[in-house]
Amino acid sequence: MRKLDTARSFWRIMRSISLSEIVKESRRSFAIAVVGHPDKRRAVLRALFPDMPDEAVHPLLRTFDSIAPEAGFPQESGSFDIVLDAGGGWVSTGVKVRLYSVIELGGWDAVVERVLDERPDLMLSLARRFPGLRPAVSERIIRETATANAQFAMLNALPGMLPLLGILIPTAVLGDLVFLSKNQALMLYRLAAAHDLPLDVSARAQDLAPLLGSAFGWRALAREMVGFVPGGVGLVARGAVAYAGTYALGEAMRRFYAFGSRPTKALVAEVYRQSLGQARQVASDVAKRLRSVKAPRGLLRGKDRRHGDG
Repeated sequence: MRKLDTARSFWRIMRSISLSEIVKESRRSFAIAVVGHPDKRRAVLRALFPDMPDEAVHPLLRTFDSIAPEAGFPQESGSFDIVLDAGGGWVSTGVKVRLYSVIELGGWDAVVERVLDERPDLMLSLARRFPGLRPAVSERIIRETATANAQFAMLNALPGMLPLLGILIPTAVLGDLVFLSKNQALMLYRLAAAHDLPLDVSARAQDLAPLLGSAFGWRALAREMVGFVPGGVGLVARGAVAYAGTYALGEAMRRFYAFGSRPTKALVAEVYRQSLGQARQVASDVAKRLRSVKAPRGLLRGKDRRHGDG
């Protein structure tokens, strides 16, 4: 009966998510130019399309020797959303363009991180069209979701640990931990979109079927851990478990979408153990921020009087 309830909960969550925004984000249009010496351009194109290094087959990109008008580079502002300078593509010209230079930023990985920092609106669309960007985009999706779940799990625990703050936290934050599982499902849809996979409930549900127990088990595990560890340490433990559980599920599914190897519960458990160190650090950082929030002065005085200090 418990497995049946878990399956029903899972289906309700999967069906409750609106996919229209994810579809819209993953299909957002953009224009990209790669400038620089031909050999260096080819290196960037191989990074974007690891299996198709020939720049002649990339309709989404335009290539130029430089941003100079004599190289044919458009001089109108806004001609391209992103301009990648593979090396030697910058020249003094009147065109206003935001260049992401492989040399100046210290390598291709740094360029990718800067582009994703400055254009998060294009993240899913870039990953869907450029296979070489999928690992970095997937990592961001997973870490952002894991961090959000850690924060939620810790806020959800605060009223029981710090009763004074109960009236200061919005009621919405105190909802059932099903929120964590809904975030996980949303993460999986975004990972599927980044890998250019169909965004329908039945297809994605089949991906997750072997992991139903694991996906929902993190909630029970979090309650158990927090129940055994009192006070602020329990707060960190709760956040760490939520982070590691979400990260493990996301990483397992990323590997499945990228390489086709269906994840097992053993794999999820192993990734979970590996991510616990970072999970504890993230949860500790969140806890520090929460503890730095001071209650209103009058409320603090009231607390002092209750403890006989006022």
